[in-house]
Amino acid sequence: MAKLIDITGKALSGEWGSEDVSGQGIPILRTTNFTNEGTIDYSSVVTRTVTKKNIRDKFLKNGDIIIEKSGGSDKQPVGRVVYFDSIENKYLFNNFTGLLRVKDKNKWLPKYVFYSLFSAYKQGKTKYFENRTTGLHNLQTDSYIKNLEIKDVPIHVQQKECDILDNICGQVMLRKKQLSQYDQIVNARFIEMFGDPSVNPKGWPLRKLGNLGELNRGVSKHRPRNAPELLGGIYPLIQTGDVANSATYISGYTSTYSELGLKQSRMWPKGTLCITIAANIAKTGILDFDACFPDSVVGFIPDKIVDTLYIHYWFSFFQKILEEQAPQSAQKNINLKILRDLNVMVPPYGLQEQFINFVYQVNKSKSAIQKSLDETQTLFNSLMQEYFG
Repeated sequence: MAKLIDITGKALSGEWGSEDVSGQGIPILRTTNFTNEGTIDYSSVVTRTVTKKNIRDKFLKNGDIIIEKSGGSDKQPVGRVVYFDSIENKYLFNNFTGLLRVKDKNKWLPKYVFYSLFSAYKQGKTKYFENRTTGLHNLQTDSYIKNLEIKDVPIHVQQKECDILDNICGQVMLRKKQLSQYDQIVNARFIEMFGDPSVNPKGWPLRKLGNLGELNRGVSKHRPRNAPELLGGIYPLIQTGDVANSATYISGYTSTYSELGLKQSRMWPKGTLCITIAANIAKTGILDFDACFPDSVVGFIPDKIVDTLYIHYWFSFFQKILEEQAPQSAQKNINLKILRDLNVMVPPYGLQEQFINFVYQVNKSKSAIQKSLDETQTLFNSLMQEYFG
């Protein structure tokens, strides 16, 4: 085993600079650009004016590893890592992150070191080096780097293991891209059949969402974190994250209510459309089982004039709808009144059924891809455990 500090040295601190007034600033990567797969999302990179001298060594190079020093949450610990393999000497990294650069590439492959850190994070090792200030989760970066050990294997073994993991990662990304493409196909079919909901070009009758069925907030008279006796029973408790992460249907949960918890809440029936109004605004998912949820989630049970699945896909255009129908002040902070007053186009139910049948057929194809993705991800996790412990 070898200490990370001996492989990379201390982490270089990032830069933030000042507002890029000229439009000629330097692109800076933030934790917003981190993906949970260890790759970098370049779709929302900001530019900043950086006037400090001696930053040449901080411009990113192929093989650099960026580590998250501040951020995270109770459910997502700080310490994520991403691997840089883009244009050299173009990007900097911000002050909430640090740069790890392998010193001896003849002995250590940067990708191998990255996978070691990625594995350590997935195993929860960063939690032991975390503290919190003013709501932020901070990584004790120096201590983490000094104490973390990397399995010392010959470089040809490192290369072999990285090649295998890279190949599997490629398969995972391909499956995810295929799933995303199917979602785009469904949205395109929705537009083709019904038109853009934000402008209703086909002139369908409009009804207020609140008049199309029951629309109410979930119930939780007490915050579970302040009353642990409410938790740990047999009754599913859905949170905003469960809704946001669902793929149309909410088929799993991570929290449960006790009998006491159920008494101060409400059990919603299977088939209820869940709509988030906090954290991830207006994300939707359909309950695949009876469940409770707090007041940060709104439940919708439609009358016979509209189908739940139709409304679920109508919400995928929500941001555009909100921009058209809601005041500017409400577009980042919605509530039950705003939802109830939204105009929903109501095409004939038979046409909705045609769309729903199309979605069912697409979902069959998605299920096969999802199964393959799950199997590939399981293989990846197994190999990570085998290679890095």
